[in-house]
Amino acid sequence: MYHAAFLFASDRLWSVVFLASYSAWGVMELSILARDRRAATGEKRDAGSRLAFTLLIPAGLVAAWYAPLVWPFARITLPSRPTFYGAIALIWLGMALRLWAVATLGRFFRTRVFIHDDHKLVTSGPYRILRHPSYTGSFITLIGVGLGLGNWISVAAAAGGVFLASAIRIVVEERSLAERFGDEFEAHKHRTWAIIPFIW
Repeated sequence: MYHAAFLFASDRLWSVVFLASYSAWGVMELSILARDRRAATGEKRDAGSRLAFTLLIPAGLVAAWYAPLVWPFARITLPSRPTFYGAIALIWLGMALRLWAVATLGRFFRTRVFIHDDHKLVTSGPYRILRHPSYTGSFITLIGVGLGLGNWISVAAAAGGVFLASAIRIVVEERSLAERFGDEFEAHKHRTWAIIPFIW
């Protein structure tokens, strides 16, 4: 049994649904990571940005899981049922957006910054609106995780970890895309948002 400080622990069915959703997210991320094993010709330009994901996202999640236990004053006091259902909806919505982004890029998707020899600038699907929809998907999912844990600090920690990691990666990624595609990328940049519509 989980501590009563966690929102999902309020109900046995909620616990099953939340932990199953959280596990599904983990399996999805591992399957996406496994894609990088495929051979490809091109140039690695990661500049260590993958390390940001490796460190910041787990750190954010650890803090998110501890927050309800050590900072109970930040407990989410919104009505529990809609908060929980909203959390689960966000987890799966974020996963769906991330998978859509991965599928749209196809073989060009990598978890490291990698410019293929025959790289093409993809502007279809979610890339018509967002330049980095896979990061947006992760951000949405981890907001849902934080809500499911039932603590505002959990929300900030879980979402903050992936947001900071994405911000670091975007600088590296967009510099590489600008060098490769020049005016084509600049035009795409001016008509889209990075990860949050109307904000950034």
